[in-house]
Amino acid sequence: MSALAEAEAACAPYGNEPSRCGFELSRSLLLAVRESRAHRPDLVLKFGQYLLRSHAGRLGAEVWAMYEQVYIALLHYGRRPRAAGSGAEEPSEEMRLASEYYSLLAARFPDSMRVKRLEGMMWEAKGEYDMAMADYDEILEEEPNNLAALKRQVALLRARGKPAEAAKRLAAHLEVVGSDADGWLQLCDLYLSQAQYQRAKFCMEELLLLNPMAYIHHLRYAEILLTLGGIDKGGNADLVRTARKYFAHSLDLKPRGNLRALYGLLLCCAAAPKGQKTAAEVEELGACAQKKLLEEYGEAKATSMLDTVKAMSTALLS
Repeated sequence: MSALAEAEAACAPYGNEPSRCGFELSRSLLLAVRESRAHRPDLVLKFGQYLLRSHAGRLGAEVWAMYEQVYIALLHYGRRPRAAGSGAEEPSEEMRLASEYYSLLAARFPDSMRVKRLEGMMWEAKGEYDMAMADYDEILEEEPNNLAALKRQVALLRARGKPAEAAKRLAAHLEVVGSDADGWLQLCDLYLSQAQYQRAKFCMEELLLLNPMAYIHHLRYAEILLTLGGIDKGGNADLVRTARKYFAHSLDLKPRGNLRALYGLLLCCAAAPKGQKTAAEVEELGACAQKKLLEEYGEAKATSMLDTVKAMSTALLS
């Protein structure tokens, strides 16, 4: 059981009411949320506001981390769409409180780039995206390798429909910090959204080097290879054959519940050129993938899918 799950279980007998849980349990819960990097604004807002109202003095220096944690949760709930035809939008209670917390943090840490990033997030929550980008640009000018600010920029550019610019910024970062697995994964997604499969393939190769035991990396790499093999004029048997190997290795790493790899194997077998020397091997592999698929659905008691999957896989292999 994770630390967060344990903390939630400890609070459950008290009805998850912060005043009944008290200082220690409430603090432990929020610390577990922070350390696990879980997205739980509901818990942070409920327990964090209680701690800041009733026990700020007992938190010591940790009070500033608590202000930041609650501030981000407030921004999550403070976003409100402007009603059509309305004038200037009144700030919500959450945004008003977030502004108050930001003022406290800015006064305590006037030159902090971390607090500057929090200001950018405030602009994002208000819909002032140009102001947010300006804040992130200022941070990156001061600290070129500030990963948090860069990723806020990338997320903002994606949300504004500018994937090419987001990819360009992320690629420049990865030239310097090549070990950033999350960065490679996000860059791969950006390239896939623009149908730049060769570049996406390169990203997955970097991820395979960083973590060769991650079944999902082998799976996604195989899917990209299969796509590339299918879009080449007349098909590319070598790419399809290599994709088949990576689908199979993904299944070696995760034998159960890996339906995407099984479907990928079926598609590779269906795309294999007829009359090749390995035709018998391909036929055997396809039959094995079909059998395992049916077993997976049978064990999951998805009986309504069995006939459909059997008919579909048989059609692919015929």
